Amino acid sequence: MDNKEVVMSKKKTIGVITGIAVGTTVVAARIMKKKAKKTTYKVENIDSVPVRKRGFYEKYIKRVCDVICATGAIVCFSPLYICVAVLVKLKLGSPVLFTQDRPGLIDKDGKETIFKMYKFRTMTDERDENGDLLPDEVRLTKFGKWLRNTSLDELPEAFNILNGTMSVIGPRPQLVRDMVFMTSEQRMRHTAKPGLSGLAQVNGRNAIFWENKMEWDLKYIKKVSLHEDIKIIFKTVEKAFIKQEGITEENMATAENLGDYLLKNERITSEEYNQKQLEAKKILNRTKDKKIRDEKRITAVETGAKNKKYSVLMSLYKKEKPEYLKLALDSMLNQTVIPDEIVLVEDGPLTDELYAVLNEYPMLHRVKNETNLGLGLALNVGLKECRNELVARMDTDDCSKPDRCEKQLARFAEKPYLAIVGSHIDEFVGDISNVVSQRIVPTSSDEIYNYAKKRSAFNHPAVMYSKTAVLENDGYADLKRNQDVDLFGRMQFEGYKAENIDEALLWFRSSDELAKRRKSWQNTWSYIATIRKFWKMGYASFYDYVMIGIAQTGMYLMPIKIQNYIYKKFLRK
Repeated sequence: MDNKEVVMSKKKTIGVITGIAVGTTVVAARIMKKKAKKTTYKVENIDSVPVRKRGFYEKYIKRVCDVICATGAIVCFSPLYICVAVLVKLKLGSPVLFTQDRPGLIDKDGKETIFKMYKFRTMTDERDENGDLLPDEVRLTKFGKWLRNTSLDELPEAFNILNGTMSVIGPRPQLVRDMVFMTSEQRMRHTAKPGLSGLAQVNGRNAIFWENKMEWDLKYIKKVSLHEDIKIIFKTVEKAFIKQEGITEENMATAENLGDYLLKNERITSEEYNQKQLEAKKILNRTKDKKIRDEKRITAVETGAKNKKYSVLMSLYKKEKPEYLKLALDSMLNQTVIPDEIVLVEDGPLTDELYAVLNEYPMLHRVKNETNLGLGLALNVGLKECRNELVARMDTDDCSKPDRCEKQLARFAEKPYLAIVGSHIDEFVGDISNVVSQRIVPTSSDEIYNYAKKRSAFNHPAVMYSKTAVLENDGYADLKRNQDVDLFGRMQFEGYKAENIDEALLWFRSSDELAKRRKSWQNTWSYIATIRKFWKMGYASFYDYVMIGIAQTGMYLMPIKIQNYIYKKFLRK
């Protein structure tokens, strides 16, 4: 092999390695971003600030630079990461990493999001006789102080940069208890993604007064550019690693909180100080509150399942047929475990024939809407009227099999942590004896999670779900179609577990009218928009969104006979 071939071979090897590195980085960043979204939450009990318009660099280029820098730092300094982690383990014990909730980039409504920031641990867990942590100056060891002075404790923040919650350069994320004391103008600093370093860090860090910190941050957001970020990076290296300037204030283990600073300088009263501290605690207790709510929900589900108490939720529209309605109601009243109640929402004025059928069932809990709200909003109204934790959905033209609810209750009793239990369905035309196909859905939680990113993982009229879980996710959205796909997809993304029983528990009425409805552009666009929403929130991938868009548009454009053939051949059993 001559020199030219050797050079070409080396170039190919370098090209392959570079391609693998880039691909791995993109995938890793995407996965970490999705995981970060599950632990990131928005502050609700706070006023909004104006949303700042971001420039081209900040909107499109900065994130790419962040991923490259974070990946490079993690790879190049991996021996340093390992050494520091081992030292922390030996000198301070476990856990090696310290996580803390910090205010991040504001959401579209101008309210901050709270993310988990990673650091190497610098303090011990020493507590007093009451179990409370000792003051910071007592728990901060010489080793921990050294880590802070050298900024080595901040190395894990590279993973925050990789998952998209932080940037290399931006306003330094302060504590939640500092955020609540900021003015609306000062909170404008949160219109830029928080950074590992920023203008305030290269102009004194924690050794300068709070007013100066805020001024530097506000100055930065007025001129976010590549040139400015590069200047700050070089100054950070000089200040933090060479001169080691201004890490903390004199004679203090950690920087003074904004609230303490304002109180000490008589900028606020004691009453204002205490009120703001309570606001911060409410924000930080969100995770703890959710855990408590989950425990209560699981207990309520288990109690309802074991006592065999459940509600049935239905919505009735004037165009429904009376004979179908009667069949649907009878199928629920003839369950092997009879429902505790049937909540039926009259979604707008009905026909005399429908009212006549309803009057035959005095046990119904009828809820009347003055106007037609649409299926999703009507179900929200009815759901709030349900008195049981477990609610069985049912449409007014389908027919539940006699043991449907008994089997779903048994599954909830076995696994009370589940939020949704559904099943397959038998699709019939005319009479339930004329089953023409089955819609098979995934059964396990993991399969459902992945399936729901692209297609409906449930047969809506055949599900039984936790009322609390649905309401915690804001119920059904105001959509013309696919309300269930949207709701159940959001619930999956939020971590609620679900299963489908591996058998058909409902007869689903199929017809040519249903096929025509599938073919409408309104239905097609609604489905595409739902998957786009999943992509934007970090649930579905961009590939999922594009492929669904192509598939749905193709199905809409093809003749209805071909469409029906595809449904029966490939999408049904």
